[in-house]
Order: sequence, then C-alpha cells, then structure tokens
Amino acid sequence: MSRCLFDPVDPTRIGSLDRALQARVNGEIYRFASALTRARFVKDPVRWCGILRDPVSGVRFFPDRFSPRIPTTESPYFFESDSTALAFRKDPEQYAIHRR
Repeated sequence: MSRCLFDPVDPTRIGSLDRALQARVNGEIYRFASALTRARFVKDPVRWCGILRDPVSGVRFFPDRFSPRIPTTESPYFFESDSTALAFRKDPEQYAIHRR
C-alpha cells in the first residue's frame, strides 16, 4: 500500500478518501483518518508534510519554519528560497499545482 494513503499525523491509521478529511500543501493532497489529525496538520503543516517540491524551481526540499510561505485560497505553498517565492507571488497561476 502506498505511503501516501496513511495519515501523516498518525501513520498507524489509513487516511480517508473523504474530501472533508483532506488538506493540501504545494498542491500535494494529504489524507487524514479524522478531523482531529487534519486540524493538527493544518495548524503546523511543516511539522507533518515531509519533503516538498518547490513549484517554481522544481527542487525537492524539507521545509522548516523559516521557509518562505505564501498562502493561497487552495493551500499554503512553501519555497526553497526567497527568489522562487517572489517569482510565484508575481504569477501564481503559472506555478500553482492543481490536483484532483
């Protein structure tokens, strides 16, 4: 079974396919076993999300609390550098990742 099906906050549980129990970071979909684990993730996604891909440069990196962050209506985006965050801010639709 793919690791992405497990709840990132409580990996002993399987994440639900229910859209109400999903969250996104950098366009990636995270699934949760309960509203409680989803709420913990949304409060501090850097703690739980693991490795991300910068939507501008394509570089994979582990975000931390100092990583540049831009909130969007769909999800927060984290960046490996200030320069890629600036490029995203100038044209978010060019770089935004949309998954279903």
